[in-house]
Amino acid sequence: MITIDNTAFTSGISFPDILAVQTKAVLLQICKKLDLYVSPNLKKAETVHRVAVAMMTNPINILSVLSKQELLIVDEFMKGGPNTYVTRKMRKTPYKLQKFSLVMTFEDEQKQEWKMLMPDSVRNALSVSLPAYLDLAQRGVKPPSPKQLRMMAAMQRLMDEGEENEAVFGECRDE
Repeated sequence: MITIDNTAFTSGISFPDILAVQTKAVLLQICKKLDLYVSPNLKKAETVHRVAVAMMTNPINILSVLSKQELLIVDEFMKGGPNTYVTRKMRKTPYKLQKFSLVMTFEDEQKQEWKMLMPDSVRNALSVSLPAYLDLAQRGVKPPSPKQLRMMAAMQRLMDEGEENEAVFGECRDE
């Protein structure tokens, strides 16, 4: 979890700058949990860059592991726009949004609250697929995993290629 000292931070901070605070081992663990691959043989700066790119170009890997409650938090960030702090009561266990370094958190010990800030780049990346995942969560339907989505896309490509081949060569029958 990335903690900040005050709420003066803005959402314009770059995602790689946030990830750079974490150790290389933590970054690779985040990738593993999100079913993303980044080589462990890179220097830290390159690892940070590749993890940021992998996470921002694969938002479904993130959204598919979030609970309904966390999807609603992401929705609050979407509706609030830039520089929005979302406040939640402190819990014993951090949200996955915090564990995956997708938000920065100000801990208000007196009020026992977390004030979370999501970078603009993260909010924009998640905004495309969020409505579909939020709808599934609100209906109580388990969303397909990224692996299942990749398999369905591959099957669809195979089916499309089969139809194209049929159109070109005609149906082949052994007689």
